[in-house]
Order: sequence, then structure tokens, then C-alpha cells
Amino acid sequence: MIDAILAAGLPALAWAAHAGLLHRQLRAERRDPLTGLTDRRTWMRRADRLIRRGRANTVLLLDLDDFKPVNDTFGHQAGDAVLVATAARLADHCGPRAVATRLGGDEFAVLLDADAPEEFTAGLARELARPVPWPGGPLRVSASIGSVRIADLEEPSASEALGAADDRMYAKKGRGRRGRVSLQKAGAR
Repeated sequence: MIDAILAAGLPALAWAAHAGLLHRQLRAERRDPLTGLTDRRTWMRRADRLIRRGRANTVLLLDLDDFKPVNDTFGHQAGDAVLVATAARLADHCGPRAVATRLGGDEFAVLLDADAPEEFTAGLARELARPVPWPGGPLRVSASIGSVRIADLEEPSASEALGAADDRMYAKKGRGRRGRVSLQKAGAR
């Protein structure tokens, strides 16, 4: 009898261990390997679901300013330290109700349900502008942040929100998506 139980139990135990390993691997693959934030594809699916359910009202898109000089001056390890610090500060500032992602490079997005998105964004910008400690000197970057309220979109979706937030972020930087200086900033001729 014990032999029969062991014969049936061992494969079940092995399958349970294997399933646990697969679950951990899938979870790891849904994360940015450097920052640990949700990856873009997972963020898009989750954002669409939360937007449809009315559980989020704002999308932020942020791009780090002066990130390239950090990499050029201090090296890629310093750049990685800035990205990791940015991710940690995003997670801390946004809290558990927000969903943050590293879209790639030095771009991040956040989906949140904030009572005062403008105040929230200003506080986040201050938090991200704090220097990152580094052996060769503190690393200084800031962030340009584009914000869009879900209610302002014709067809609320993660993709639509990212596009609108991207336009607003680049407008704050004073240039269009392709990096051209806007005529308003440059002074139209």
C-alpha cells in the first residue's frame, strides 16, 4: 500500500515542483531584468484591463533628461545605477496601486489612480531629480513627464494614453517626436 502511494505521490510532487519553477520563470520573464519593473507587454495588457474597469485615471510617460551624459562620463554601470534608482523611486512614490514599467532605454510609464495628478506628477519630478549616489560623484538627471487623463481620451486604451502622454512629454521638452525644436520654442520666422 505504501509503495502504491509513493508511486503515485512522487510524480505528483515532481509535477508540482516543475510547475512552481515554470511559474517563477514566467514571472521573471514578465519583468525588466535590470529594474525589476513590469515589462512593456505585461504593462500594456494590465493597463488596458484597469482602464476598461475604470480603476485608473492617469497615464504618465517619462523620459530621463541628461541620461546620455551620465553614460558618456561615468560609464554604463553608472547609467544602470540611475535606471535602477529611477525604478525604485517610481515604485516608492507611486505605491502599490500604480503600475510602472520601463518601456526601454530611459523611458518609463506609470498607470495610476491619483486624486490630484498634477501635484502627484510634480512630486514625482522632484523625487526623480534627487542625485543618485555614485563613487565618482553624484549622478544628476531629471525627468520630463507627460501626463494624460484617461477621461480626456476619445477611445481610452493603454496605447492611446501612451501616445497622448508622449506628445505632452515632448511638448514639455520643447520639441516634437523626431527631436526637432518646436517653432514655438525656437521662435517662428
